[in-house]
Amino acid sequence: MLEKLKFYSVAEAKAELSKLLSEAKNQDVIITKNGIPEAAVLKYERYVKIMDFLEQVKDIYMLDVGSAPALKDPIDEMLEDNQEV
Repeated sequence: MLEKLKFYSVAEAKAELSKLLSEAKNQDVIITKNGIPEAAVLKYERYVKIMDFLEQVKDIYMLDVGSAPALKDPIDEMLEDNQEV
């Protein structure tokens, strides 16, 4: 999977934004800061499909465990950024 990713540093992404966006149509692009992945750029249609899939998984999960108000939304929990800035 990683071999299909294209990596750009923040500086490269700024300098070559149009190229990066063109490449994101065909492959996912990772933007790094100090060599550490910080963001992903992907084709919008792919993003929508991923979000639809996660919503379906959430619906199936909620059917299985019930919709108890005390339960935190598992999708939101997965997507939370737990790193301190």
